[in-house]
Amino acid sequence: MTKHRQLYNYNDKLKVKDKLFTPLAGVRLGDGLFKEVFENNINYLKTLDDGSMMYWFDKKTGTPTDAQPYTGHFEDNLKGSTLSMFLMGAGNTLRWVDDDELRRRVSVLMDKLRSSAEEDGFLMPVDQTRFAYKEYPHYVRIWLTYGLCAVALSCEDEDAYGLLRRWQDWFNSCIDLPIIKYLELAFQGVVASPYVYTTPIGKREDIDTTIEAYEEPWRLAQFMRREKDCVHIRKQPGREPHAHGTELEGFEGYLDLYRATGRNYYLDAVMGAWELYRRDWQHVGGGIVMIEGMMENLYPGCRWIDPQKKYNELCCTSFWMYLNLRLHRLFPDEEVYMDEVEKSLFNLCFAAQEADKGIRYFNNLEGRKVQPGGIHCCCGVGTRIYGSMPEFIFSIAPDAVAVNMYAPSEIDWEREDGVVTIKNEGNIPYRDDVKLTLSMAKPANFDLRLRIPRWTAANDGVGISVNGEKVCTGRPGSYAVISREWADGDVVEYTLRQAWVITKYSGADEFPQFSRYYIQRGPVLYGITAPSVRRARQIGWSVSDFEKWITPNETPLHYDIAMHSDCELVPYYEIGCDVDFTCVPVVTD
Repeated sequence: MTKHRQLYNYNDKLKVKDKLFTPLAGVRLGDGLFKEVFENNINYLKTLDDGSMMYWFDKKTGTPTDAQPYTGHFEDNLKGSTLSMFLMGAGNTLRWVDDDELRRRVSVLMDKLRSSAEEDGFLMPVDQTRFAYKEYPHYVRIWLTYGLCAVALSCEDEDAYGLLRRWQDWFNSCIDLPIIKYLELAFQGVVASPYVYTTPIGKREDIDTTIEAYEEPWRLAQFMRREKDCVHIRKQPGREPHAHGTELEGFEGYLDLYRATGRNYYLDAVMGAWELYRRDWQHVGGGIVMIEGMMENLYPGCRWIDPQKKYNELCCTSFWMYLNLRLHRLFPDEEVYMDEVEKSLFNLCFAAQEADKGIRYFNNLEGRKVQPGGIHCCCGVGTRIYGSMPEFIFSIAPDAVAVNMYAPSEIDWEREDGVVTIKNEGNIPYRDDVKLTLSMAKPANFDLRLRIPRWTAANDGVGISVNGEKVCTGRPGSYAVISREWADGDVVEYTLRQAWVITKYSGADEFPQFSRYYIQRGPVLYGITAPSVRRARQIGWSVSDFEKWITPNETPLHYDIAMHSDCELVPYYEIGCDVDFTCVPVVTD
């Protein structure tokens, strides 16, 4: 098996260069929340059945099978999606850890893909005449693209990139290109081909085909103008594609087109979408309110709390997170992008996982969490995120390494003059103190970039020491940069104090004469569990003496509430689907 490559430098292909890269290998998770979520995902992937995932590919090739296909929209109407979902999750996981069962099953599924591939490169388990139907050119093609890329990056199949290149060549000459932008949720399809372009097998034709087949100048102009209603109102004639928060995936693609072409209008439209979503369509703890199915009730700032109003779909958060990762690589001095990634992880991605039982579609902030179950789109984006988590903790460049998040972990940073290992002993949200230990064979000069999160409570800044001597002060909402010659055994230490913050809720579910508040500590959104939702809402403390009402109990990060022995203050991501809760209780002004 080929050695995992930590970094592929695609900047030579780009007109606008990334300043940092996220590592593709070489990161290990230590014991903690990130590792728990990562391992839950492995166990979830192992519950999927090979025969069921291969069912439609077997039908296409006439291979006898006793298996039954997975059912529901994502296999009944979009055949083959679950196989791609497994490759996304397992392929990304195998970049970081060895797992014999996952490796064996990836090999079986890749052999099935190879055997069912057509001579012209077409890979889907449907007749080519059905390609221009529903979401096949978009959702299904994206998943298959991501799955093959994940397998290629994990070095588990030498031909993964070859299959992908032949598949992409088929798409670039597809006779259905003139119509695909008018199919269901077509705006998602912008991302697939530019993603291929940044791999070792990418061609300029992948960019040109995307512009020809998908670009919607009228839509980009709406976001360039920052039109207040453009997120939830598409002005294109006809019912499809209707507005949906998954259009954020399309903006991932437009940002890739900006990087590839240097056309500034792409960046301007992306930033317009980013500003509007962040201002009008996001809950304080993260989560995107704009989804399909509630169109008549959607408006900027609605921020639904009522679980009958569908919101906080994991897919939308996934695309928001990956958009912000791209912006981080382009603009690494802007801490806000990793702040968005962090709160997306803690408050939506982690909250959507129900141990190894499944992944939630919607993540309501009151009532009871929805049961995970079935195979759906959020399972796919979830397994991709959970399998890729080590990638988000650090960023690297030839002369710099950034520490973005504080989870127990290590990176072996491969440099031309040797490997530098950084042990990250930060453990947010469980501890405030951070310790980084550097190991290397010989001294090395580079920049160490330390994220000082905007949630850090430090009016005078964060003092940062190297080997016990203070060297600089970091400001919340920025990266502190230390440029020096580093030596083996150097220790960097600082404290990121997590304070309680309560933020007044505004939106469609405000209460007359009463104020509701979100409760956060550090990056984590909290909820109040109780025997009933009504009881959880009516805690009754005041803004001025909030902290006097809560006392830590024996469970880490859990708090008892004075005069309410049947209620508890708990991180939202820990709340299960068998308890009543609210994340937006009534707090008096």
